[in-house]
Amino acid sequence: MLHRYGSVAVQLATRLLAMRPGDRIDSIGQLAADFQTGRGTVQTALRLLTKEGAVELETRGSLGSYIRSLDQDRLLTISGLSPIIGVMAVTYSRRFQGLAAGLTRAFEQAKLPLVLAHLRGGKNRLHFLRTGRCDFAVISRLAWQEEQGVGDLELRLSFGPGSNVGDHVLVLASPQAKGIVDGMKVGVDPSSSDHMHLTLEECRGKAVRLVEISYAQALPKLQAGEIDATVWDSGVPLPASLGLAIAPRERRDPSGDPDTEAVLVTRSQAGPLGDLIHRRVEPGLVAEVQRRVLAGEEFPIF
Repeated sequence: MLHRYGSVAVQLATRLLAMRPGDRIDSIGQLAADFQTGRGTVQTALRLLTKEGAVELETRGSLGSYIRSLDQDRLLTISGLSPIIGVMAVTYSRRFQGLAAGLTRAFEQAKLPLVLAHLRGGKNRLHFLRTGRCDFAVISRLAWQEEQGVGDLELRLSFGPGSNVGDHVLVLASPQAKGIVDGMKVGVDPSSSDHMHLTLEECRGKAVRLVEISYAQALPKLQAGEIDATVWDSGVPLPASLGLAIAPRERRDPSGDPDTEAVLVTRSQAGPLGDLIHRRVEPGLVAEVQRRVLAGEEFPIF
């Protein structure tokens, strides 16, 4: 019955989707200013939503109006919410497959339509977000720490340590190698904040040559002798036939390795959509589905 509602009713329904019973709604004057319309139009939109049973309000005099109840299904129908587009890492590991499955399940439970795309490199995902080609991006907490000072992004959800990777290790071309030493050629993927940061930390104070690579090219370049070492996701097993060595990183973050945690960020100006994701998507469900996928208790569907 969307044709019965004007654009203000649609905007108001979208805003209400991000709210809960007990929340105070903005004044008519504030809503009119936000929607760039008259007070009478906002009042008519509220009456329409109330008549349809989408919202029930309680007036508390000078304190304003509060939400007594909400019908999420009706609000979703009225808002005509378009699919929310998110972007996360390519699901090359079981852990990322579990994360994708968890996000899919959590958005389904929240009754929010989701299109989940996959793109290699945190910097590439953030570029998509900043240029408006997606509504949210999933990156590591380490990448977020490097980006949050810009001020144009907002962290909405975090999924806990181990949700991004289990750990990062070093992969070395020589089976006898124990770590990065002077004279090595070290591969680094500049599209990944994590890979760049961790690689530079491991190479700090060492006379090495950095070689720009794509993360997907790491193993072939190690085998070909084009690089001697690189940082690697320990969750992706290496075939023994490759003859490569694995070693722990020498320098680990004392704050708890923020590269292992996945977080969801939106543009700061995302408005009701960002609030909607924050308030209705359950990060605990995402983490539980991921755990079940990692344990082999559930097949990843996304």
